[in-house]
Amino acid sequence: MAVLLELVHKREQTKLFRAIVLQKKEFSFAVFQKLLRKKDIRVNGRKVSENIDVFDGDKISIFLPDEKTKKTAEIVFSDANVVVASKPAGVEVEADDGESFLSIVEATVGSKVFAVHRLDRNTTGLVVFARNRVAETELLKAFRDRTIHKFYLARVYGHMEKREAQLVAWLKKDEREMKSIVQDRPAPGFVKIETNYREISREPESAKNPIRTSLLEVELLTGKMHQIRAHLAFLGHPIVGDGKYADNAANQKMKQKKQLLCAYRICFEFAKESPLAYLSGKEISIDCGV
Repeated sequence: MAVLLELVHKREQTKLFRAIVLQKKEFSFAVFQKLLRKKDIRVNGRKVSENIDVFDGDKISIFLPDEKTKKTAEIVFSDANVVVASKPAGVEVEADDGESFLSIVEATVGSKVFAVHRLDRNTTGLVVFARNRVAETELLKAFRDRTIHKFYLARVYGHMEKREAQLVAWLKKDEREMKSIVQDRPAPGFVKIETNYREISREPESAKNPIRTSLLEVELLTGKMHQIRAHLAFLGHPIVGDGKYADNAANQKMKQKKQLLCAYRICFEFAKESPLAYLSGKEISIDCGV
């Protein structure tokens, strides 16, 4: 069921979104866009699908989702500049159309945020957002300069040859298949990738675990599409439950439909002169249950 919010604009001509925000300051632009797409906003009884002009005396009716069924994000850390949230599987960080994790975060915190990096749709874990343009610039720079360190937990098939290693390979994105190809030598169209891993534990074959697996902590040094998934699969150790790079028969045997990959820890480092320098040394982590 929807909740009806009725407003009357009592000022000079202005845009519909501004007219709403003047009375409901917590109303986010992401929610506004979603409601427009669904035609859940009416002006003087007429459904609207764009940010039209409204005038003094216009009646605005907004059909909001029931708070009981409204999706909210798990906010792990938040301050005046940065929001860190835990993304579930099955949702894009940003989407051109439809619901995105960014819009869910905006609805949860009640303000606009800016995405500064990505996670694959079916990868769970920590995503960092900026609350303002200054923070966005600083976070983008830190990710580009690799002073923000991202760590993942990955459950993979088999046991690694080495308990710890720094992996270097070359990756090319296959646009048609929407997957990444990895090889061990440079070639035209391929870019260099670097991935570190440390083995945390090994699981032998058992009734509970019909295929032997390993739990890895993976540090992503470069951030290319499906890098961890494609790189580990290239080594013969695809991620359990990965429907694109792992064997479907193995996934069925493990009764695992979701890929067991989670961005579980992030460490911040900024230059001394950065407005976000106060976050240097801060570490944020979650329990993924991988």
